[in-house]
Amino acid sequence: MSSSRQQGATARQIMTQTFALLSAIILGGALIAGMVMPVVTAAGTTVNAGTALFEGVPEDLGFTEPSEQSVILASDGSVLARFYAENRIVVASDQISDNMKNAAVSIEDRRFYEHHGVDVQGILGALVSNITGSTLSGGSSITQQYVRNALIEQGRVSGDDSEINEATEKSIGRKINEARYAVSIEKTMSKDEILTGYLNLAQFGRSEYGVEAAAQRYFSKNAADLSITEAATLAGITQSPARWDPIRHPEDAQKRRNTVLGTMLENDYITQEEYDKAIDTPLEDTLKVSDPQNGCESAGNSAYFCEYVVQDILQDDSWGEDRDDRVSQLYRGGLT
Repeated sequence: MSSSRQQGATARQIMTQTFALLSAIILGGALIAGMVMPVVTAAGTTVNAGTALFEGVPEDLGFTEPSEQSVILASDGSVLARFYAENRIVVASDQISDNMKNAAVSIEDRRFYEHHGVDVQGILGALVSNITGSTLSGGSSITQQYVRNALIEQGRVSGDDSEINEATEKSIGRKINEARYAVSIEKTMSKDEILTGYLNLAQFGRSEYGVEAAAQRYFSKNAADLSITEAATLAGITQSPARWDPIRHPEDAQKRRNTVLGTMLENDYITQEEYDKAIDTPLEDTLKVSDPQNGCESAGNSAYFCEYVVQDILQDDSWGEDRDDRVSQLYRGGLT
């Protein structure tokens, strides 16, 4: 088949699958109220495909318990040691600053509070880019990103690489699957619950997962206390944790932070005065980096006691049927 014919076939495939997705959104009640979206179908086949997309999606998707670090405490409550496969500390909504929530919505999904899981305008914009460009891009709402991160996390916890590959493949099919789950999730979870779940799951650095661990890593403070400038820095990282790492690439991270601040101004989350002050603040002046340690080495003179506790957990079948289960509990179970 010639190159031009292949490109034509690819375009037709993308159009067909996207029309199916849009039909599914309409049938799932996910269009923004008042939006008119003409969908042209042949012999009702696309509508039928859209209906089928929503069959078999469970209401309880089980995405609520991400991996979390475990800690060993001294009698005075101080932390002796931390253990984690992913450095994450799960926090409640009221433990995340409004600045952080606003920054995430501004840069990732400015119509988050208006749509019902899928941003149709965003999908159409991505469709144009995908048909005219060489790569698949964009269009995912925060709810869809929450779904993707949750599926990736399920794959990590179960050790199933195929789950991770399915959740990260660059395909229209993957986006359709995300949309199915996203519409279902929005029927059972509030917007704040979804946003909190997303911020607890998202990757904010090479080994930082979730906004609380990221706030402690880069600013040595809790997520509840993040300023506008700090929140914009973190919100910018999730698009590409390696590229926008504020420690390794401060100049790039500052440009990305400023982009986030611009969207916050456009969406009326900050004033012109707040924007000007934040833009004029060098990113490196805001950093107060902490180096999280993983394991008993951080316990210092109490390392022997720490190792005793670890061995006790790994040998106690009340923490799991076998050693692998107990190791998973220690490194992913959020034990204290």
